[in-house]
Amino acid sequence: MTGPEHTTEAAHTTEDARTAEEPKDPFADEAWRAAIEHAAGCPACRTPGAGCETGERLLRTYEEAARKARSEEGV
Repeated sequence: MTGPEHTTEAAHTTEDARTAEEPKDPFADEAWRAAIEHAAGCPACRTPGAGCETGERLLRTYEEAARKARSEEGV
């Protein structure tokens, strides 16, 4: 655990790259977490081709929040 991938600088660079692409809106972050947490525990979400209304609704909520956050940032 002494390689460059485990240093603070490498972790900070990864964080910077992530935040440059994703909106910094707290609602978008909460929506993303809700969608991921649901999908992790939902058999339908983890099964290719199976439909899950809740998972799809959570994902749409995240997408809308992310679009709104990007438009407010001028991206």
